[in-house]
Amino acid sequence: MDTDVLRRQAAAAFEALGAPDHLTLDSLAERIEQHRGRKIVVRAVDHLGADKVSGLWLSLPAAELVLHAKTGSELHREQIILHELAHMVLQHDLLVGEDRHVSSLLPDLDRSMVSRVLARCRRQSEPEIVAESLADLFAGAIARGRRARRDEPLNFRGVFG
Repeated sequence: MDTDVLRRQAAAAFEALGAPDHLTLDSLAERIEQHRGRKIVVRAVDHLGADKVSGLWLSLPAAELVLHAKTGSELHREQIILHELAHMVLQHDLLVGEDRHVSSLLPDLDRSMVSRVLARCRRQSEPEIVAESLADLFAGAIARGRRARRDEPLNFRGVFG
């Protein structure tokens, strides 16, 4: 696994999204909604986090659902969400796991959807590394946007666009 190649894949996905260099989490989510053609719904969930999975994305017929662990840190919450948004941009919902027992785990959900989610649970897999690299690029653009808004006198850009 060549991490430089994976980082280049993340950079190419960032460029292909056509996002401006200065972002907010909301503006990024809106851009991805347009790109995927579905509303993104983000919800905090009690049973995620600690030594468990901290974020989860389910691509449902009517919406993209991002579930994240409750956290006291807004930056940690944001990074979890950015990681899941990165999976969307990278179209990791098209990855299919080979688990033959998926339907017994969550029988009320579509087997292929559950399989795709479980396929992303290995933290050192290539899809996870690319997604985290892309999430870092998103976080950098959001940080630049925050600095730009802070540096301008009286929030000039916020007032005048």
